[in-house]
Amino acid sequence: MDLTIDLVRAFNIEVKWRDARYVPATVEEHLQISTRSGGCYLLSCASFVGMDHIATAESFIWVSSTPRIVCALCTILRLSDDLETFEREQVELHVAPTIGSYMKEHNVSVENACEKIKELIEDTWKDFNHEWLTLANVQPKQLLERIFNLARTMEFMYKHDDKFTNCQNLKDRIHSLFVETFASTY
Repeated sequence: MDLTIDLVRAFNIEVKWRDARYVPATVEEHLQISTRSGGCYLLSCASFVGMDHIATAESFIWVSSTPRIVCALCTILRLSDDLETFEREQVELHVAPTIGSYMKEHNVSVENACEKIKELIEDTWKDFNHEWLTLANVQPKQLLERIFNLARTMEFMYKHDDKFTNCQNLKDRIHSLFVETFASTY
């Protein structure tokens, strides 16, 4: 299926969830939609563009088939995002986070749900790393590095802050990585 169409369909479902104030009954039900709405499936595919002979037609077919490594990337994004944005999103009308689904599914407190979501992130990283090592002999390393770097970027974007929403917090980091680094070499 076209990844862009899938992304838009996931957005539409989340709008319906938000408007109905629907909380999916399980984390699994939530992730079936919310991992798709994060856009990492599409980003994974787009990251192969311009790789000339390394990214073949078969590579695009593979990454578009939502392999397990990309599913893990999408799950890491969704769960990490929900942990960092949970409090802010409770104040405004927003789609229910996975934390709400975990609370509903297991009848636990917010604190317990957050701890379990952190454990799910760790378990998903284990799955991601297993796939990284398993696919090393099947897919070109340069392609896998793109997906690996997307996962690292997603973790950075949501570690200790929501840097996607609060992008001004990225300014100093970007400056230190790209401006100061190059300025000091000349």
